[in-house]
Amino acid sequence: MVNTRSRSLPNEEMEGALASGEDRIGALPDDLLQNVMSFLLSRDAMRTCVLARRWSTLWKSVPALRIEDDLATDSNKFVDELLRLRDPAPLNVCDICDVSEDSDTEDPETFCEEAYNRIAPCLRYALLHQVRVLRVSAPVFPTDLVLVSSHLKRVELCHMQFEDSLDFSSCQVLDVLEMTDCNIYAPIICQSLRHLNMKGGCFDNEVRYHISAPNLVSLKLAPESGLTPLLDSMPSLVTASVESSEEEFHHCFALLSCDDGCTREETFSVVLEGLSAATNLELTSDDLKQRVNGTDERYAPKKQSLPSKHLKIVKIICGLMKDDARVYRALKMLCAHGVPFEKIDIQ
Repeated sequence: MVNTRSRSLPNEEMEGALASGEDRIGALPDDLLQNVMSFLLSRDAMRTCVLARRWSTLWKSVPALRIEDDLATDSNKFVDELLRLRDPAPLNVCDICDVSEDSDTEDPETFCEEAYNRIAPCLRYALLHQVRVLRVSAPVFPTDLVLVSSHLKRVELCHMQFEDSLDFSSCQVLDVLEMTDCNIYAPIICQSLRHLNMKGGCFDNEVRYHISAPNLVSLKLAPESGLTPLLDSMPSLVTASVESSEEEFHHCFALLSCDDGCTREETFSVVLEGLSAATNLELTSDDLKQRVNGTDERYAPKKQSLPSKHLKIVKIICGLMKDDARVYRALKMLCAHGVPFEKIDIQ
């Protein structure tokens, strides 16, 4: 027999507490309340100061900054006051989202520089207070983005544009870097990085830059356009996924320049060169142009760039048909670089 009374006790107790006016939330310890408040936008967390005397200062030590405002308006004054009044407690998370749309300038570059100047104080404050997770979503063009931290473990960037080096070497414990809809015209450097994910945005169309992250375990590159970067040695790599809207962006050509002076042969696969340690590899291209010269195109590289001893499976994802000439070409290229046919999965 099921004891229905035991199940109803919590509801009865809750109803009794509500009837008596008992403050159950107020009975929670400060650190637990502040942890709950850390999921609120900072503007809302600050508003809790009017609830009761005890709440008047709780918001000051919440271990998160979450700012989602039009920082081009009076909201910027609120952010200044927030940073001034907050206690110097360490931060777990700093989440900045500038939703500004209007500007006095019609120059896109000036607009982005102004936007960066608005979020820069928050970035400096977060790094000074040992932030571990940093998220920035803003249409900015940071000309002097330098992150120095021995605590930062995760960085997520959205809608930003980079033309100076993305050097995270001064972030000794940075583990995850995610970039969404970012335009990158610079090398990416980080010794500690283990997970790199880029979705949308673009790389340069004329210069092929480097990604130097020797401790990567997982890599996902899915830009909308641009030359696939040169990938330095990644001996710890386990899974890799590289997508390109145009297949030719995976290869070297005499007319295209690498940032360090490329001596590779024409049609050399820069993707395969950098992913030789991967256990699982996925290459995707939805290019509609078929770069096939004749019906018996031969791919005979001077040397193997992918003598992989670790690769377990390669996926070739076809947007249209499996008998597409590009699939045939990819098979020949992979086999020429030492990938056994039985390890190739065509989907």
